[in-house]
Amino acid sequence: MSIVDDEVLAMVGVKGSLRVAPLPLDASTLRRFVHGVMEGNPVHWDEASAQASRYGQVVAPPLWPSHAFVRPSGAHADPLEQLNVDADWDGAAGELFGQLPPVPISLGRLLNGGTSAEFYQLPTIGDVISAQSEYVEIVEREGRTGPMVIVRVLTVYKNQHDHLLSHVTNSLIYR
Repeated sequence: MSIVDDEVLAMVGVKGSLRVAPLPLDASTLRRFVHGVMEGNPVHWDEASAQASRYGQVVAPPLWPSHAFVRPSGAHADPLEQLNVDADWDGAAGELFGQLPPVPISLGRLLNGGTSAEFYQLPTIGDVISAQSEYVEIVEREGRTGPMVIVRVLTVYKNQHDHLLSHVTNSLIYR
């Protein structure tokens, strides 16, 4: 019996809500991010180095857009509070991919199957990031310990000018 039926396959192409970061990128946020990821390239903080570079201005590292969606102060409860209600909550739905509906499969474990990314333009100070996620592939495979379903989610990141920043594809493995 196949786990991936017509109902599951109908999820391919379903998009989550368009998310817009609550705050624009500012120099302080960029500084903290660059320190946190131990980025050594001065184009991310030094104006003179950035102006002399091909970018001509301070730019964020390419994966910063995926970290732009912080909760504004007092906006709502910590998403991890869900664990108090549901000890099996895995955090894979809801805020992670812009309110994508859950894939209706009966497998209980969720594993990170990896991430791939394509970068088109680096964010700059003042950019407001938007993101929209979509189910792009759902396939069933037989693993060593039984069936598994691989779900690929594409998230498209843009700035306030609708300029494409990146495509990030996450692979989720249900077992």
